Amino acid sequence: MNHWSTYQLTEFFAAVCEPRDEQAAITVAVERAAEVLEAEVAAMLSGDGVEVVRGVDRDLLEGALPDGASPGVLALPGLGELHLSVARFGSEPRGTLLVARAGEPLAPAERQLLQAMGQTLGLALHNIALLTAERRLREEREREAAERLALVESLREARHDSLTGLPTRVLFLEILGEKLDGGGPVSVLFIDLDRFKAVNDSLGHRAGDDLLGHVAGRIRDCLGTAGTGARLGGDEFAVLLGGSTTENAVPVAWRIIEALRRPFRIAGRDVFIGASIGIATGTAGTDPDELLGNADVAMYRAKKDGPGKVILFEPRMHAEALARLTLGGELRRALELDEFRLLYQPLIRLETGAATGVEALVRWSRPGRGYVPPADFLPLAEENGLITDIGRWVLRAAGEQAARWRRTIPEMTLNVNVSGRQLTDPRFTGDVERTLAECGLPAAAVTLELTESVLMSDPRTAIACLGDLRDLGVGLAVDDFGTGYSSLSYLQRLPVDELKIDRTFISRAEPTVADLAVIRTVVELARTLKLRTVVEGVETEEQHRAMRELGCDYGQGYHLCRPLEPENIPAAFANPLAAYPGA
Repeated sequence: MNHWSTYQLTEFFAAVCEPRDEQAAITVAVERAAEVLEAEVAAMLSGDGVEVVRGVDRDLLEGALPDGASPGVLALPGLGELHLSVARFGSEPRGTLLVARAGEPLAPAERQLLQAMGQTLGLALHNIALLTAERRLREEREREAAERLALVESLREARHDSLTGLPTRVLFLEILGEKLDGGGPVSVLFIDLDRFKAVNDSLGHRAGDDLLGHVAGRIRDCLGTAGTGARLGGDEFAVLLGGSTTENAVPVAWRIIEALRRPFRIAGRDVFIGASIGIATGTAGTDPDELLGNADVAMYRAKKDGPGKVILFEPRMHAEALARLTLGGELRRALELDEFRLLYQPLIRLETGAATGVEALVRWSRPGRGYVPPADFLPLAEENGLITDIGRWVLRAAGEQAARWRRTIPEMTLNVNVSGRQLTDPRFTGDVERTLAECGLPAAAVTLELTESVLMSDPRTAIACLGDLRDLGVGLAVDDFGTGYSSLSYLQRLPVDELKIDRTFISRAEPTVADLAVIRTVVELARTLKLRTVVEGVETEEQHRAMRELGCDYGQGYHLCRPLEPENIPAAFANPLAAYPGA
């Protein structure tokens, strides 16, 4: 044992100990020291009858030793008693190793040897304590540094969006508050993306995140150094224009609208979205949260009038927002309370005036409060996801009704509107197939209508979804054609049968030459692609005649026939272009 240096002892105990704290290090080291010394002392002390005793108090040991035995004491100053635990004796901690030889006392040389070994061991254990304390201090500093770094990162994340790098709502409101405190007009643009959810649902969240990053880049490009952009969450963004009046903000908003209309290259395909923007302006003293909320309210109005609209905030919009919130709650209960009903508007063959099919139109009647216009509740249902359940109900109710009519009017066809959420729902094709089978309705008798904007938001996904529906044998129509940004190359690939020309082209009392030219072009395109044409919004005999002369196949509108209650449909098929009580 005497050939071990202090350094060697320190290394030994550092190796055998993996201490979590100083007290544990000393305890383990003392245990190991006792084991080592027992073997070393027994080997080094001469003579027989050497007994090494650990773990007992010295006074107890002296009383237990054979007569004439004199214990030797190995002091371990400052480190505790030399057994399985560390204890204190009086005011000073110390360790003892009691060594006795039966029958005779230890020789002075042996006592000196033990004392020297004790000093060496004590110093080694002291070094272990220092190493442990140093390690603990280092670990505490590392932990504190990690905590500071995590705090800085969390604060940064709270102030900057990790996906786009734009300020978050928290930082945006701070900047907005500073601008308002500085005086002068400040404009806020609240931007909500159109058709983003359809892209996210069909291509996946990774593609959706990629799209949001590209959107942020285009917003930055539109602003330059003139404003501050932010991502508020989801697919909502905001722009702050300091020193800007409403008149200055509107051109910026339209610049953003146009930038976001251009296709995005996402996941190897062109993706089309859009945006609706609300604008609110404040001055010194305006609350930042209130100003952002006003822009949000205006955005919802733009969403309702849109897509792709810019609306300025007006105070009366707050009442409308509250009414919309109330309406949303009632809409959730309407299906359970059986408050929806269907009207049917015939499709009229313009050449003969005969009805050939019907379009199912959902209506919401609240007891005691009358009808809710579809323009009020359908966008709300699309927004909160209820449109899928409503659409499923419409398909079944209309399918059952059409199957009953076809017993006496076998040539009747049924058109049903489909939302973007329904189209991207993986259960939709199965729902259609199951509903037709349960209603006993041939697939060829049903045409599903999808708006041009829904199809063009992600043409490749639309082509795949429509292909699955086509395999069922149902017909497919593009509704509101001419109001969006259809690519002719995609239109040629869409497995559709029918184009419905939007009413905006004939809604004027006297359609312009340009309106008629657009309709003529659509009709010629449809003939080239072997598609039927249906013109919507025929309200006068002059429009009827003009559309017939332009070659449109079918028409809908109040002049031809209003939406009817189910009981009036048979008469509409029996009497072409008669006057029917509509609803």
